Amino acid sequence: MRKVLDPLTGNWRSIASIGTNMASYDAAVLNGKPLVKEGWLWPFYVSPRGQVYDPRTNNWENMAVGLREGWTGSSVVVYGHLFVVSELERMKLKVYDTETDSWDALDDPPLPEQICKLFAVNACDCHIYVVGRNLHVAVGHISRLLPDENSDEKWSFSVRIGSAEFAAFGFGEVLLIGNAEGD
Repeated sequence: MRKVLDPLTGNWRSIASIGTNMASYDAAVLNGKPLVKEGWLWPFYVSPRGQVYDPRTNNWENMAVGLREGWTGSSVVVYGHLFVVSELERMKLKVYDTETDSWDALDDPPLPEQICKLFAVNACDCHIYVVGRNLHVAVGHISRLLPDENSDEKWSFSVRIGSAEFAAFGFGEVLLIGNAEGD
């Protein structure tokens, strides 16, 4: 039985079954709807499955094809947009465009090599936290760019070496991803 917590009442209620089992999955909540996407499994004979839960109708629906097939890593939602740290495109950050059902890779540099083999990705406000191989940590700041007639870019981030303050917590090297002002 699947249940969901109503944060306004503090009560749990039953919801519809997702109707399928998924091995190796990632999940996010976008526009109030939970998204559950199965990971790519080797060999790549079939596309991964993906389901979207609509709490208003209590139904699970198939995920849009572009969303499902382009979701190639661990996800995080920032500013109401779904971002993925892609494990297939040299650790580039990608953002999903709901209007075109497509993914756009940010033109900024990929995450450093020390972060490859993702362990966890999470967010708080406009910061993303990426934990990778050997517990190396990247802390990022995602900036939304103002519209520019000379560029299609909507998002930005940059990579720089961070302080060793996290070392006391047992993490590996800490890399900060942020803007030049040090956000």
